[in-house]
Amino acid sequence: MKGILEESVLPGLMRDLYVGRKTGVLHFAHGEQRYSVRFQRGHLVNATTNVTEDRLGEMLVRERLLSQANLEKATGMVIQEKKRLGQALLELEAFDQDGLERAIARHVHEMLGRVLAWNEGTWEFAEEPETAVGTDEITLKLSTGDVILEAVHGIHDPDVIRYALGDIDRVLALSTDPLLRFQNITLTPTDGFVLSRVDGTLSAREIIQLAGLAPEETRKSLFGLLCTGILAFSGGVKKPKAAPQRPAPPSPSGVVPSLAVAPPPVEAPPAPNPPGAAPRPVAAPATPGEDGVASQRRKEILDAFENLKKRNHYEVLGLARGATETQIKEAYFRLARSFHPDVHHGASLSDLRDKLEAVFIRLGEAYEVLRSATSRATYEARLGPTGSSGSGAPKDPEPPAPPPDPAEELKKAELAVRLGEKLLEKEKYWDAIQALEPAVPVVQGRMKQRGRIALARCYLKNPMWAKRAEEELLAAAREDPKFIDAHFMLGTIYKERGLNSRALAMFRKVLELKPDHEEALVIVASAPPPPPPPEEGGGLIKRLFNKRS
Repeated sequence: MKGILEESVLPGLMRDLYVGRKTGVLHFAHGEQRYSVRFQRGHLVNATTNVTEDRLGEMLVRERLLSQANLEKATGMVIQEKKRLGQALLELEAFDQDGLERAIARHVHEMLGRVLAWNEGTWEFAEEPETAVGTDEITLKLSTGDVILEAVHGIHDPDVIRYALGDIDRVLALSTDPLLRFQNITLTPTDGFVLSRVDGTLSAREIIQLAGLAPEETRKSLFGLLCTGILAFSGGVKKPKAAPQRPAPPSPSGVVPSLAVAPPPVEAPPAPNPPGAAPRPVAAPATPGEDGVASQRRKEILDAFENLKKRNHYEVLGLARGATETQIKEAYFRLARSFHPDVHHGASLSDLRDKLEAVFIRLGEAYEVLRSATSRATYEARLGPTGSSGSGAPKDPEPPAPPPDPAEELKKAELAVRLGEKLLEKEKYWDAIQALEPAVPVVQGRMKQRGRIALARCYLKNPMWAKRAEEELLAAAREDPKFIDAHFMLGTIYKERGLNSRALAMFRKVLELKPDHEEALVIVASAPPPPPPPEEGGGLIKRLFNKRS
């Protein structure tokens, strides 16, 4: 995975790494400068750079968190004893464990801030096996969602936000993915207030009208919540109506600490509570503040992990075999919230990161099987009759589900791409989309690029889906920076939207790859001269990662 750094690219890229639970190193390059951020199963671990003054030790000295003498001693230990700098600092007692974790988190935050200040550059993600990251790697008290949200908060150009949001007449809903919905994210009062307006029935336009805040501020908050994945467009579209009556905006002094303590009122997605019904009370995961509470939470996590292999899907969710579909959904969301991987950010739970990951994944596997009547029936047939226990749960652990044949799945997906291309030629755009959408994530190489181009062309037939087309084309350009068709189509989209500088950048990229491209030559030749550069410190260079007060 690699591509060009552009506005709004990094938040979405980091979201993909977090949601995909990726392990590896995200590299950034700009001239001679190199910055790298390491991920382990989607979590930020550390950052490195070839810029001397931005290295961890130098940053700590500059921020007066470490003396120059201790840095020199620690550096000597790193060279002579082949130790990590963090371990050397602990042995010198320059930091305690908690202080070191916070220092490294601050360093990662600062490195990303450097990258986000670039107006050009490239990125590349080098995926690695999970074993590539040492078991002694420090767990950072730094939420990936927090970094994404702060990056969006720092965007100062309202046109960037407006374009990134796309069609605001689409209906917004809470994410149905517990990994995204229950992230440990610190919200501003504005974010918390805007989030509370989302009930699965209102469009983004209606929420902007309802919030009673400056429209630019509400749009930015919505974009941030969408980038983190807490919110998602549900697929429905509502025609604009007259602006509804606005409620009072949030108090400037109000504080919304995190999603864990201030969730929206609807628990079982995606349907909202019936009108007039009281919201279902939801108990947030215990915060290990006192020794007794922390000890109890550790015991819950360890017990769940140790019994994973002994329990079948029903037992993992704490359900009887005759549980209803609603009970299965409610149990899954309740447990997924309690065992969300972000729980490890708690000071006393950082060593349980791997166990939390395992429990969370196992909960998802159980839910995916039991949520569907077809797969549930097949699973129960393999389990056999229920045991004699009062709970109705089977005695034997669940048999493993037969894995799909990758070769057969790939063959079906390639056929679906070819079918989608034929349907596109026949102007059957909706049918083409239905064939292409499930196939594109499966196919590889040139076939994936063909599928993405076809899918983007279908999306562009509906003005409301232009943003979807752009996302497909950006993904194609990231995977293959020399893919001319993707860059040209992106340039066309940006030109139609009035984003002339961005469009020209795409058309010039096309000419770099193919100097005799006739259409790109005509467009670039007829473009007006570029405006003079902004004054030092102005424009968008410092648009991201400004510290919030």
